[in-house]
Amino acid sequence: MSSISLQQRVARLEDLQNLLSEQPYSIVLRLRLSLAYRDLGYPDLAVGDAYKALLLTDEVAEEGEFHDEAMSAVMEDFGSEQAAQLFATVASQLGFEGLQGAKASDDNDATIWAQKYLSKIAYAILVSCLIDCGCLSSAFEYNTRAIQAYQDTPIFDRYRKTIQEKLQSYFKSRNEDFAEADVDEYPDRGLVRREQYPWNTWEPDRFSEESLNCMNEQMAAVAPKLEIKKTSLLLLAPETPNSCPQKDPIYVDQLGIFAKEDIAPGHLILEEKSLLTAVARLRETRCDACSISLTKAGIDSDDIRTCDECDEIYFCSEECHDLAQDTYHPALCGVNIDQTVPASEASDYLYSLLLTRALALAEVQESHPLELKEVCFIWGDYHGVDVNQNWNMDSTDGVADPFGSIPQTLPFSFKYNILTPLNVLEKMDINIFTQSPRYDTWIFNTLYAKFRGTASARQGLDGRPEVSAVHPMWCMGNHSCDPNVSWDWEGSIRFWTREQLVDWKGRDPSAKPGMQKGEELRGHYCDVRLPVKERREWAVGALGGDCMCPRCVWEEAQERGQTS
Repeated sequence: MSSISLQQRVARLEDLQNLLSEQPYSIVLRLRLSLAYRDLGYPDLAVGDAYKALLLTDEVAEEGEFHDEAMSAVMEDFGSEQAAQLFATVASQLGFEGLQGAKASDDNDATIWAQKYLSKIAYAILVSCLIDCGCLSSAFEYNTRAIQAYQDTPIFDRYRKTIQEKLQSYFKSRNEDFAEADVDEYPDRGLVRREQYPWNTWEPDRFSEESLNCMNEQMAAVAPKLEIKKTSLLLLAPETPNSCPQKDPIYVDQLGIFAKEDIAPGHLILEEKSLLTAVARLRETRCDACSISLTKAGIDSDDIRTCDECDEIYFCSEECHDLAQDTYHPALCGVNIDQTVPASEASDYLYSLLLTRALALAEVQESHPLELKEVCFIWGDYHGVDVNQNWNMDSTDGVADPFGSIPQTLPFSFKYNILTPLNVLEKMDINIFTQSPRYDTWIFNTLYAKFRGTASARQGLDGRPEVSAVHPMWCMGNHSCDPNVSWDWEGSIRFWTREQLVDWKGRDPSAKPGMQKGEELRGHYCDVRLPVKERREWAVGALGGDCMCPRCVWEEAQERGQTS
């Protein structure tokens, strides 16, 4: 695949994205967008617009909130060149025949056209892409609906067989009987591409002087003795079937935290409060803003505040109450968010609450979610693959596999990447169609990519993650299994220089606790008391590969009976 052809496809996608501001209710445009994402190896993003197209067909048929707008868009699209292009693409990619393109004479004709053709196309794209993303439970549900609505349509019978084969393979791999499995047991989660999308213009140049100055202004407020500087890190990339082993290590530019002066052991060097927090359970026991436990020693019950409007959330102080009202809570005031989730979804649910908070912060502050100060400089652990070189097509000019042979490391589910954020936005009285440029699936994915690996989390007594937060300055610290700092999080997050370094035999004996001027801060994303294999297993999600810090390399060599 030549880079020019790939770039042309991206340009075509961007042209369609730009049309959304003029045609937010166009079902045809949503379906063309969905196919364009699919054509580029983004089935997850295709799911988002196919689902919105399906919602719009419901608006046309059921006279919902946006019925008039959707009907007007259908009347414009009926028999249009845009519809003809959609039908031609669908016929070649999905095998549909007999698609209607006549001019509508009245609303009834347009309604029938939308239900008979556009809804069928939306179902077909949605189901096929859900299958590609590993969301087999959702694919089964929507394909069953499609079969009931469009009997004797071969494509849905093919999808039914594909779903059944994949489910049989899944349960066989677990030594379970597919015939005895309940629908609730079907897998509904997969991995998708984790990357800085070509059209994402919100990602700043983190190494520019302007960006570094902005970050260091924030750092000075929470850690006067520290600064953020450019550094170089070993690229820890996951292996893929199409990747070639690297003989030589590859280093990439990253950011790190450095000491501006000598710092003695046991010194508090960073204290940072964040409003990008999430409380999964027992919300009445924690501050909604900073997430500190309201039963913590030192918190006076007389200082605890509630929201005067909804009276459903609590704040540890007047300060947190006022910060919440100024930055995010008005968008969520009175919004009911379901807290009953199965244990298997506890982690994904907590990340979805962080996403909800980010959307509220953006809405109240009238900003784009990706330009929030809490997230804009955070790196999303995007893959380091050159898409132009690795993106492959097959003999039919389509992607060689659903993801274009690009690694997939970002967890994705129909529930938490599509349904939940759209449902929350609707409860916040945000129009999910006209506001697509601010609240689209690729934006949700980018935020999730930034949260995973940088968010702090704390478990409840039952082992389920209960509280989470993103601290933008704290997470600029890089990982080492031989850290020179300790950290603690309760409301605010804090760094201390370690009074004692981790005890391991391979370290330079001259190394001492504390930090010298110019020395990089080394935090840790796992329990450094664990053996090397377990440490790597815990940290791989945040690092993107096995930890290659000096301690891990030395201890692995010792376990293999080698000498360093």
